[in-house]
Amino acid sequence: MPTSLNVKLKRSISGHFANLNDSNVPSMTFSFRNDQPDLAIDIMGEVGQWLVDNNQELWEIHTLTPENLLDQYTTGNLYVMYAEEVGKAPEPAAVLILQWEDPLFWPDVPPNMSGFIHKLAIRRPFAGQNLFSHIINFCRTECLKRGITTLQLETDATRPKLMAFYERYGFQPTYQRQIHEFGQTFLCQYYVMTFS
Repeated sequence: MPTSLNVKLKRSISGHFANLNDSNVPSMTFSFRNDQPDLAIDIMGEVGQWLVDNNQELWEIHTLTPENLLDQYTTGNLYVMYAEEVGKAPEPAAVLILQWEDPLFWPDVPPNMSGFIHKLAIRRPFAGQNLFSHIINFCRTECLKRGITTLQLETDATRPKLMAFYERYGFQPTYQRQIHEFGQTFLCQYYVMTFS
């Protein structure tokens, strides 16, 4: 059964997000579906191709396949975020994986002790619209349903703008570590956010 959470964009956002300006964003609601893996992977490919075309490659496009992305930890945890403006049909805006166990990136964290965000991709028409604050709110809600108060992610440690982006939203840097995934090796910067 798909998980769905509607979030009103114009509502006041507490904590880390209160200082982020979204006053020029049209009023939208958001929902999240975890029953469309093919669409989610297509969106990752679309965003990944844009990154390649703009000399910012993050993922090798050919690695974004169901065989690589869907396993016992991610199946059912791959979400498509829909944005809906008043009077318009919902449109896919972003994707992410929110998983509860991650033996590759966090082998020392027991299952169901943290939420882990992976493969976050925001479609270009929705860039710069503060969608990440709503993604974090969704992730926090899903974590709290499970009694979890920690959210973690990692990113390429050679991308200072991307690292600054996560830090601006309240993620705290913890450590760096090399990871090998899908034939690529990355120096990853790890981040954590705690909440109640």
